[in-house]
Amino acid sequence: MRARARRFRQVVALGTNFRGADLRGCSFFKADLTGADFTGALMSGVSLEGANLDRAVFKDAQLDGAFFTDSITAAADISGADFSEALIPPRTVALLCARADADGKNRATSVTTRESLACAE
Repeated sequence: MRARARRFRQVVALGTNFRGADLRGCSFFKADLTGADFTGALMSGVSLEGANLDRAVFKDAQLDGAFFTDSITAAADISGADFSEALIPPRTVALLCARADADGKNRATSVTTRESLACAE
């Protein structure tokens, strides 16, 4: 089921379960997503700019073309996430590439997390 509400700007969604949700194109601008679970979510083109992502889980999420600020570094799990063509500040990409959980292959796209972040080998 695809999200009908496309704007979740400044929403407080602490610990919300978004597992497997179709959130393509939604905006979570400056939302508090502390502890939210986006495991396996479809998040193409999502705006997470300025969002609090402390302890958020992005395991196997499809984040292609999504917009991030440095708050993505506070996520609890990015294993298997596909960040292809996501807009992430270069310094933040380097921090994500250095993480132990920047590994795995996305189950749906077969793209590795490191490949999608263009991490240097």
